[in-house]
Amino acid sequence: MINAQTAFISGDYNLCDNEKQVFIEIGFIGTPPFTFIYAIDNINQSIIQEVNDNPYLLTASNQGVYTITAFNDAVLAGTFDGSAKVVSLPSPVAIINTENDTLSVLNPIIGYKDVSVGNINSRTWIFGDDNSQYLSETVYHVYLSDSIGLGIPAIYQDSLIVIDDNGCSDTAIHQVWIMDEYWFYIPTSFTPDNDKVNDKFCVEYHAIRENTFLFKVYNAQNNLIFQSTNPQELKCSVNGGWDGTHYKTQKDLPSDTYVYELYFQDFEGWKHKEYGTITLVR
Repeated sequence: MINAQTAFISGDYNLCDNEKQVFIEIGFIGTPPFTFIYAIDNINQSIIQEVNDNPYLLTASNQGVYTITAFNDAVLAGTFDGSAKVVSLPSPVAIINTENDTLSVLNPIIGYKDVSVGNINSRTWIFGDDNSQYLSETVYHVYLSDSIGLGIPAIYQDSLIVIDDNGCSDTAIHQVWIMDEYWFYIPTSFTPDNDKVNDKFCVEYHAIRENTFLFKVYNAQNNLIFQSTNPQELKCSVNGGWDGTHYKTQKDLPSDTYVYELYFQDFEGWKHKEYGTITLVR
């Protein structure tokens, strides 16, 4: 027959050495609130008074065998039984190995290798731009270019979480800086023949000061045939571009090789002046 007032403790618990505590479950039969004394390796610890939770989670911060040495409910003293064992285990040490912590927006790829200490059973990589997760020992991640602000370095925090064969875990963190850089793409030829393929001369760019833009095109006689101060109207990605007509007469220009001048400032304010040729083929 079970006593009307009973406290019971049981279980095996692993306390990883990088954890502060585990919780031991203690069950009661009786009328709350409950009061009990517990011991670690037969040495009495604190008196826990007026407990209403059932089961109750006892905070355990030390290795040893936990037992109940006294118990009573709201009415009478009761019996107690069982024991719980807490074993302290060494935790793994998560370590990230990489050659880079600063990347360019033009090549925002980083390689990582897990060189953690311990018997690693599983690992999870979490990247700061889109929370992608990878489980392999060596990973490569490409940062999303549209998450990088114009002229402003982006900082991301990547994490490696490792778990060893005892279930203990550790986390390593690595910060990555993505540095912005300007670039400007200019094609060398276009074919304005209305076949809907390469019909316009268009450009692409990143991280320039658009209000400093000036683009001029000259023929062999050094006559100005086209100019623009608005890079957006020439941008390929917004279906912009020059259709090969004279900027004043709007007449089609003949097939030929033309010379261009390009002026702009990048996002840091550095001035750029470039020259080149464009081949128009009809």
